[in-house]
Amino acid sequence: MGILEKLRPQPRWKHADPGVRAAAVYELGPDEGDALRQLAREDAEARVRRAAVTRLNDVAELGEIARTDPDDDVRAEAVRGLAGLAAETTDVARATDAVRQLVALGRTKEVVVVARESTVPNVRAAVVDLIEDPKALGAVSRHASDGSTRLHALGRLQDAEEILNVALKSEHTDVAVAALERIAASDSLSAIAQRARNKVAARRARTRLRQMEETSQPAPVAPRLSAEDRAKALVLVHRAEALVATADPDEASGALSEVRLAWAELQADVDIDAVLGQQFESASDAVREAIDVRRQERLAEQERERALAREQADRVAIVSEIEQLTGPEAADRIAELRVKWDTLPPMPSEYAASLTRRFQDASRAFEDRERRRVLAEAAAARLETLATELEQLLASDQSVDEVVARWRGLRRDADVLREHATANPGAAERLEQAVAALEQKEGEHQQTRARQEQEHLRRLQQLCRQVETLAASEQLTLKAGDRALREIRTALESRVPLPSKRDRQEIHTRLDEARAKLAPRLQELRDADEWQRWANLQVQEELCREMEALKTEENLDVAGRRMREFQARWKQVALAPRVQGEAMWRRFKAAQDDVYGRTAAHFAAQNEERGANLARKQELCERAEALAESTDWIKTATAIQALQAEWKSIGAVPRGHEKAIWERFRQACDRFFTRRQEDLKRRKEEWAGNLSRKEALCAEAEELAESNDWDQSAARLKHLQATWKTIGPVRKSRSEAVWQRFRTACDRFFERYKHRDQVELQEKAAVRETVIRDLEGLLPSEGTEPGAAPDNLHAIVQQARTKWQQAPELPRTVQQDLAARYFQAVGRLVATWPVAFAGTDLDPETTRKRMEKLLAKVEELVSTQPAKPAAPLSPAEMLAQQWRERLASNTISGGAARSAENEGARWRALEQEVRTAQAQWMRLGPVPPEIAGPLNERFQRACRKFYDQRKRAS
Repeated sequence: MGILEKLRPQPRWKHADPGVRAAAVYELGPDEGDALRQLAREDAEARVRRAAVTRLNDVAELGEIARTDPDDDVRAEAVRGLAGLAAETTDVARATDAVRQLVALGRTKEVVVVARESTVPNVRAAVVDLIEDPKALGAVSRHASDGSTRLHALGRLQDAEEILNVALKSEHTDVAVAALERIAASDSLSAIAQRARNKVAARRARTRLRQMEETSQPAPVAPRLSAEDRAKALVLVHRAEALVATADPDEASGALSEVRLAWAELQADVDIDAVLGQQFESASDAVREAIDVRRQERLAEQERERALAREQADRVAIVSEIEQLTGPEAADRIAELRVKWDTLPPMPSEYAASLTRRFQDASRAFEDRERRRVLAEAAAARLETLATELEQLLASDQSVDEVVARWRGLRRDADVLREHATANPGAAERLEQAVAALEQKEGEHQQTRARQEQEHLRRLQQLCRQVETLAASEQLTLKAGDRALREIRTALESRVPLPSKRDRQEIHTRLDEARAKLAPRLQELRDADEWQRWANLQVQEELCREMEALKTEENLDVAGRRMREFQARWKQVALAPRVQGEAMWRRFKAAQDDVYGRTAAHFAAQNEERGANLARKQELCERAEALAESTDWIKTATAIQALQAEWKSIGAVPRGHEKAIWERFRQACDRFFTRRQEDLKRRKEEWAGNLSRKEALCAEAEELAESNDWDQSAARLKHLQATWKTIGPVRKSRSEAVWQRFRTACDRFFERYKHRDQVELQEKAAVRETVIRDLEGLLPSEGTEPGAAPDNLHAIVQQARTKWQQAPELPRTVQQDLAARYFQAVGRLVATWPVAFAGTDLDPETTRKRMEKLLAKVEELVSTQPAKPAAPLSPAEMLAQQWRERLASNTISGGAARSAENEGARWRALEQEVRTAQAQWMRLGPVPPEIAGPLNERFQRACRKFYDQRKRAS
């Protein structure tokens, strides 16, 4: 037994004991896939097959086992393996194959788990595309952690009941709202509004129900919008509503800001009705709430990922340490780590399969490293021998085929020993150099042979296509068919190397079939060719007679034309029996030469005339090319049209020059007219731009025409007028209209500016006019009996009085007339419906009492004052009075001053009381004229009397 045989002991997976075989399954390396598949499919023990299934990574093998294995546990393990592969792989094709196996097995539950838990977006999307069951699609839509997967599953869902379940039961905002948008029934919307788990979906459902109710009711009178403005508003509303289903909250937030900015700009231009405004605000609120919910969901998902990372940290640490284990003490350490692994708590399902697989792979890798270390010690001696043998093989003078064949026999030994290169580094380096040289030689040999085989295959396939096309063609000729049969015979007799036996069989079959189709058709063509040659001989004789008849033709143009026609017809019937055909050709050629000699001079003159025509047309081309870049559009267009007319008057040119000279002339003309069209287009665009700018100035001027901000608006209009002058021309048909529009707006403002004082006065008076009209509108028409008092009449009148008092002050003459109308209207209202004002400050009886009270107060103030001033004192009396005051205040001048000051303060206090009484009198309500007249006269007389006394006292 040699050293390599010792390095390859009997594998434990072939042991008679099932327990040993089951344990050996986990020792098999990555290169022992065939043994693993054999155990999984053929072992008699179910537990061995199950252990092998846990190691399998081949989708087809797992699917076959899941369908055919007699043991339920083995089939279940295969199903779990398929689901794990589909959930863990990043290869979309591999995941799709695994899911198809699960779908074929009817394992919808595992398919849903894969769609929900795969970490690769493309895999999730591919899995969702394979799901057909509505309930499974609904489960993915409700529970998938990724928003794109949820929306993708919902997009494939067509069952109305499942769509309703998604809207009701999903806690994810994006899919719940997207499902809601696909529901139109009011009862379903009502159920969502009441029972939906997602608050945003419930709120959106309530908004839609409210909109449906508003639509079913008579629409309120709203501002009239143009169709274009309403369409813009509806587009913005729909864009806002669509943002509710946007998965990315940051993207949705940015898009909402853009939509609201566009809405604000639209509101600044037009008056949008309340229904559209409410609908837009409801959609905006729903989007904001959806953004908040999705941000909370994102934070929850991130926290969940961090929790999972914390949970699996201990196991990841064990796996990482196993992956790094080396050295003689590693066997004891891995045993301790395996015991520690088994004592850890169970793993969550999110990562149990992948982490367990990693642990098993790390353990197997460690065992493989240990086995390789043991084998390396035994491989050191064999390295030297094999390196020498391979170097001798490279130095031998054998053919490349023999060297490659011998190398293939030694390759397996070299692969085994190369893994133990550290046992003998010097021999290993020699071995690597020899192996590299042999592999290079083998690769070059294979590439050369492969290129030759592919070239032969390509050439033969091309031949097959050619002969097959020829055999199926209706236009098969005898010459082409004979050549094809020769090529087929050559290809079949040659035995060139091809990539595979199958390719050779296919090529031979195709060539045999093509030859079988061609042979009978070629025989028919040969027979037909003989008959055709005899028939052509009769036609050739007729052509000879006609050509000989042309010798007497007087019209040389006709003779030349007929000669060319006979030449063309002769080419069609040129095939004839050899002997007779040569005689006929000599006869035809002699007649043709005679006719050609008669027409040669005529055609020479004709060619000279056509040459002159060509020169004239070339001159026209040069003139047209010189005009092609001109910018004098009208004059140049007339000149080119004249050149075109002259061109038509010139005759034909020599044969072969017609197309070229015409293309040259046409291109020059087209160049000018294209430039002219582009210039016109540019000017139209410039006119349109100027018109747009002038219309914008018109719109701004029209807005300022009714402005009352006189100075600022006047300055702005003057700036607009200056800007107008800087803008270029517009189309003549629009110039006058747009100018008149701008001028009218400016004239309107400056006309109002000249009369701005009257305008301001009218605006101030308009407030009081409005109050008076409102009060007069409450009165019954003249000549009609007053009915019941209007509801809340007193409150209405009180509001009118408040507005009257708060209105701007007016010139006295204007305000007197308005005040008279105001008090008259209030008095008529009180007189018409006194009951409505009973007990209020407008009650006539209460007002009469207040008037009498104020009158009594003023009359009392007047009566308490001396009727006339005291008589002037003599100097002695004044001195005595001052002496008395001095005795009282110890100063002569101080007492007099203080007395005068006290007297002035008393009169000012009395005057303030009178003025207060006058103000209160003005605010009193209406009283019948027969009562108000005398009282008002007394009150005014008392006031005048007081002021007279005040004047005399001062």
